[in-house]
Amino acid sequence: MLKTLHIKNFTVFPDAELQFSPGLNVIIGENGTGKSHLLKLGYAILKTLESFGDKAPAKEVAEREFARNLVDIFRPESLGRLASRVQGSAGSSVGAEWGRNGKLGFYFSTRKSEKVDLWSSPQYESLRSSTLFIPPKEILSVFEGFQGALEKRELAFDGTYLALAKALNPPPLKGKRPVDTAKLVESLEKVLHASVVKRGNRFYFLPKSTAGQFEAPLAAEGHRKLGMLAYLILNGELRNKSSLFWDEPEANLNPRLLVKLAQILVELSKVMQVTIATHSLFLLRELEIFQEEKKLSEARYFGLQLTDNGVEVRHGKSSNDIGEIAALDASIEQADRYLQADGEM
Repeated sequence: MLKTLHIKNFTVFPDAELQFSPGLNVIIGENGTGKSHLLKLGYAILKTLESFGDKAPAKEVAEREFARNLVDIFRPESLGRLASRVQGSAGSSVGAEWGRNGKLGFYFSTRKSEKVDLWSSPQYESLRSSTLFIPPKEILSVFEGFQGALEKRELAFDGTYLALAKALNPPPLKGKRPVDTAKLVESLEKVLHASVVKRGNRFYFLPKSTAGQFEAPLAAEGHRKLGMLAYLILNGELRNKSSLFWDEPEANLNPRLLVKLAQILVELSKVMQVTIATHSLFLLRELEIFQEEKKLSEARYFGLQLTDNGVEVRHGKSSNDIGEIAALDASIEQADRYLQADGEM
C-alpha cells in the first residue's frame, strides 16, 4: 500500500506531495495535467518493491531496477527525460512511503540513463500483496499472442500492458474463494450477465441466461474491461491488500455502467487500495453519492491544476478540497447551457 509520494521536477510537476488513502484515491484533472504520470510513478515504485521480495537487494541493483522500471513504464528516450528542465535544477527527486514503515528516496539527473541514485539505503519493508496497473485499453480481445508480441518488441506498448498480460495468464484459483473477493466477482458477473473464462489462449463470455459462449472480441469494450477485472480477481492477481492503479476506468462505459462501476470501485476499496485517474464528472458524482451515504469512508481526492510554473496538486477528503477542475467545469457548463436552451424551447 502506497502512503505518500513527494516529487520534485518530475515531468510536469515542479513540487508535489500526495498522501494516499488506504482505500480509494481519485486523481482528477484535464488532459495534459499528468494524471497518468502520477499513476505510473506510484505503480513503478510498488512494482519494483514487489520484485525485491522479502529482502532488499544491494544498493546498486536497486538503483538500476528502479531506473529500468521507470523507463519501461513511461517509455521516455532515456531516464533523464523524466526530469523537468527548469532553471536552477538539473534533475528530479522522488520520495515514497509504503506499508507501515517502508521509506525511500531517489534522485536522477537529466543526463542519467541507467540508474537512479538512492539517497541512502531504503527503510525496506516487503509488500504483502500484489500490485497491478490497468491501462485505459482492455486486452481481453487481443490476448491471444499479445504477450509474445510484446516480449519480442513487435508492438510499441508501455510495460503496464505486458505486466497485465502476464497477470491474466494464471488460471482461476482452485477451492473456495475468500468471502470478500467472491462478492466482488459476483457483483461483476451480475453487471455482465455472464462469467469470464479462458480456454487455451483466448477469453470467452458465458452468458447466465442462455447456453453457449461467445468470444471476448464480440463483447462490448466496456464489458471486456469489467470482465478483465473479474478474471484478475478469480485468478488471485487482485486480492486482499493488493494495490490497484486504474487509468480512466470510465472509458467506453455508458452512464448506466458508470453507476455500477462506482459501486464496484467502492467495494474494491474495502478490500484493497485503489487509485484511479479520471476526468469524468459523472463518475466523480457517483462516488460522492456513496460518500454522502456513508458507504465510502476511506477516500482521498487529488485535483491537478495547470499553472504557469507547471502542475499543482491539491488534495483532500472531499472533491470540494481540490479546487476548480476545467474538465469538470466544462461538463457543468454544458448541463447549464442545455437546461437554458431547453427552457427557451
